[in-house]
Amino acid sequence: MPPLEFTTSDFGQFGEPAGTFCLITSEQRGAPLSLLPGDGCRRVLQLTLPPDTRLGELIARSVPEDAHVLAVCPGRFLDSPTERELGARKLAVLPAGSTPLTDEQLRYFLGTAVRTDAGQHARVAEEFFDLVGESDRLAVVDDVSGTEAEFDHRLGECVWNQQAGPLEAGDQQIFPPGKLSVTAAEITTFAPDARLLGLSGDLTLRGWPIVHRHNDPADGAEQQRLFDALSPLVANAVTLHVAAGIIEGVTPQTAAATPAAEELDKLLSDDPRYRVIWELGFGINTTMEIIPANCGPNEVYGATGGVVNLGLGVTPTTRFALAFSCPRSSLLTSDGTAVLGARKAVRRGRMQRRSSASCGCH
Repeated sequence: MPPLEFTTSDFGQFGEPAGTFCLITSEQRGAPLSLLPGDGCRRVLQLTLPPDTRLGELIARSVPEDAHVLAVCPGRFLDSPTERELGARKLAVLPAGSTPLTDEQLRYFLGTAVRTDAGQHARVAEEFFDLVGESDRLAVVDDVSGTEAEFDHRLGECVWNQQAGPLEAGDQQIFPPGKLSVTAAEITTFAPDARLLGLSGDLTLRGWPIVHRHNDPADGAEQQRLFDALSPLVANAVTLHVAAGIIEGVTPQTAAATPAAEELDKLLSDDPRYRVIWELGFGINTTMEIIPANCGPNEVYGATGGVVNLGLGVTPTTRFALAFSCPRSSLLTSDGTAVLGARKAVRRGRMQRRSSASCGCH
């Protein structure tokens, strides 16, 4: 497989160039990755993350204070650096350890990051937060199955997160970028008593699941089994019955969805912490196709109008963290305005055009 070749200016989420661009890889780096200095960048510093070293430790010790940093570490689960470790550096991390990624998938997601327009993401995020902030209540609806859940984001403590748009000094972001979300507390720290208290009703799950694990390789087999057991959701929907941010029941919408519903119900019964809807997420990256596999970066998938997704659990507090895309769902304001999702993607009108007639210049 030929090496991957990029320039530092390919990745627009870093904004204005820095004198040093640092690429951090793991010993299991997969296909060779070549990164050349782009406009305004004087040098590329390439480092390998040692097995017994945290990402934040390596950055604080070996990376210049004003550098841009990209971490692509297949097979390594990367904990977020602390604010003190990161300093004024800008950091983007491709999630390549919590789910298995092949070399081909890594290539695809790196290419997606190159095609991503950080400025356009910033505009989408601004419109999103303006609409959400002006609406007393939100609704998540699935027009195919008729399910609807209300989300009153004024109830309880809600933390809104943006993993999209240009990075500022000291920021860290997923790579490729393109996700907005609301959580019941700080996104990286699971609080068992935290709830999205304003979220109640019925939610439809139908789409590719994601099963993240932490850094214990022994969990790999169970991770794959759980992903396979939930995979009927790709084509068969289940309904989650939710009250005050807690899943109270799971109902298959078709007979073919029964195995996935039973697996999910068993998970909720075995560990009630999974009943908490920890994250209500919104993928806005419309430059990518979803990878039909257990791929963490699928969470940013935005189809053409944005995609609603749900997150259950946070590793390592829970053994796995689950994410479910809901590409048929829409997020609406209290007056019915589509903020994001399937209704947002519907074209309101299209001029009819012929493509069979001669252009007159043959």
